Amino acid sequence: MKKKSMSVREMRRLLGLGKTEAYWLVKKNYFDTVIIAGKMRVMIESFENWYANQLHYKKIIGEAPGKNWTSITMSIQETASLLGIAEGTLYDLMKKKPFKTVKVGMYTRIYIDSFEDWYNSQSHYKKVIKNEEVVACLKIASLN
Repeated sequence: MKKKSMSVREMRRLLGLGKTEAYWLVKKNYFDTVIIAGKMRVMIESFENWYANQLHYKKIIGEAPGKNWTSITMSIQETASLLGIAEGTLYDLMKKKPFKTVKVGMYTRIYIDSFEDWYNSQSHYKKVIKNEEVVACLKIASLN
């Protein structure tokens, strides 16, 4: 039978957090909790849904956070690398709102389809490397 909940201590270890920060996440109602035998337990399904929709907290071992966002959006760093420009230059460009963005926690992400539509409609900026190569380079860099 598959485990349906975990203790707050297990969640802390999984994310590498201290006790205060772990209970702060619980208090913010980011995931469903239950009390069993007087002990608080975090429901694993709600934890995994939360994990897939945020980018700030990372598991010590396992998949990267934000899988629901990383498949449809790019980070500022990825987009700037793709265009071969500085992040500051990209922020200046974003003031003109050429493509759709979304705030995921404290991070701004750029929708890939919106970026591609904008890119195909302009002639000033050129891609330095393909998007897949940017993602691969960033993944390698994050491992170091």
